[in-house]
Amino acid sequence: MPHRTTIRVALTALLLAAAAAHHRRLQRALHAERATRRITDATHHRDLAAFRYRLTVAAQDRELLAAADHILDTALAAQRDTDDPHTEGGPQ
Repeated sequence: MPHRTTIRVALTALLLAAAAAHHRRLQRALHAERATRRITDATHHRDLAAFRYRLTVAAQDRELLAAADHILDTALAAQRDTDDPHTEGGPQ
């Protein structure tokens, strides 16, 4: 009888040790998953901020080019109104 009790205690201790080791492995895996998630989220936010910045710069460039185009069109229209049609090599 005492022999069986010893075996049961030993098996129970072995089972508890295995369960504790498994629990530690699961905890490490969970910590790794959480760290990976934090890194992924941070990278996503960084990339989104960079994209928004590039988009803002492109929109500003487009507005600048549109303003320059308008200035050139206005200057060319004013020049056409004041030009003498015969000064460019046409009939005199």
